[in-house]
Amino acid sequence: MKSTMGHHVKHHVFRWHAFGHAWRRIWTEESLAILLAVFVFAMPVSASTRFTERGLFMHSATPGATTKYTVTLTYVTPAPVGSLDMLFCVDPIPHHPCEVPPGLDVSNATLVDQTGETGFTISEQTTNHIVLSRLPSMITSGGSSSYTFDNIVNPTNVDQSFSIRLRSHSSTDASGPQIDFGSVKGQVTEGIQLYTQVPPMLIFCFAQEVEVGCTDTNDTYYTDMGELDENSTLVAYSQMAVGTNATAGFSITAHGSPPAAGTSIIDPIETPSPSIPGTNQFGINLVANSNPAIGNNPEGPFANAIPAADYGTPDLYKFVDGDEVAFSPNVSLMRKFTVSYILNSSPDLRPGVYSTTITFIASGRF
Repeated sequence: MKSTMGHHVKHHVFRWHAFGHAWRRIWTEESLAILLAVFVFAMPVSASTRFTERGLFMHSATPGATTKYTVTLTYVTPAPVGSLDMLFCVDPIPHHPCEVPPGLDVSNATLVDQTGETGFTISEQTTNHIVLSRLPSMITSGGSSSYTFDNIVNPTNVDQSFSIRLRSHSSTDASGPQIDFGSVKGQVTEGIQLYTQVPPMLIFCFAQEVEVGCTDTNDTYYTDMGELDENSTLVAYSQMAVGTNATAGFSITAHGSPPAAGTSIIDPIETPSPSIPGTNQFGINLVANSNPAIGNNPEGPFANAIPAADYGTPDLYKFVDGDEVAFSPNVSLMRKFTVSYILNSSPDLRPGVYSTTITFIASGRF
């Protein structure tokens, strides 16, 4: 009995060695190399690859702000995609537990734009999870795809970054095997806050002659217009320059009384009228005139600063105490105006020294 058993064992050992020897003869080293190559390069159908060109653009990085996010990625695997899963976590590693970034909330997010692989809608969302779904379609874009969401509430922790874990699936509900995967990261910041103040500014100068920018004047504030004559018009001029950063611009008003000698007064022109020698007239305007030849049009680059209508027509003059004579509707830096004065007298005007003081007031409308 023992002898038979031992023979039986030896027989099997012999056959095993014989079989192994035959295998070595059949499979050469070259054949084994080919077999190994097949094992290396034959990828299982269920394997997945990483999205490429992944990115996250946060339209605002302010902690807790409600803003837009744009997620970009490039699909790699040529397979039908029916859903894109986006899971917001502190950690980007797919198999690690997902800790929700403090303060983040995507439960009210809306998909407002998509490019590349499109046709998606939001089918599921929670505080930190969004699933985009569409009818399963083969990847055809061949380039970068982007998805923009509005109404996302930023995380509040400025000391910690956060991630969006991305997965594509052939199913429409992000179930089953994943196709491509990857993560993008972002972080909120307090930012640098810059504060400054632009003070209200009104620049105004007045004299017989001034520079456009009020950098200089001739310091002359008195003019002798000469001797009254019923056959001629007496003239004079002065200049003023003004500029302001007031949002509603500026207003210049003229104040004073017509020339007088005691109780004898030369009448002011109350409606825009031409100069008529031989009549009692006192008036002004702020443009170039030919009758008489005096004055200049406004000078300077800010053409929004103009004479008031009653004081802006050539050869028509007027003076009413308190009238607005020039203005701008908004910011104006700088503009120079030439004020022309005319004085006519009638033959029966009482003799005397006629004089007046005209004051111009500039106001900024802040």
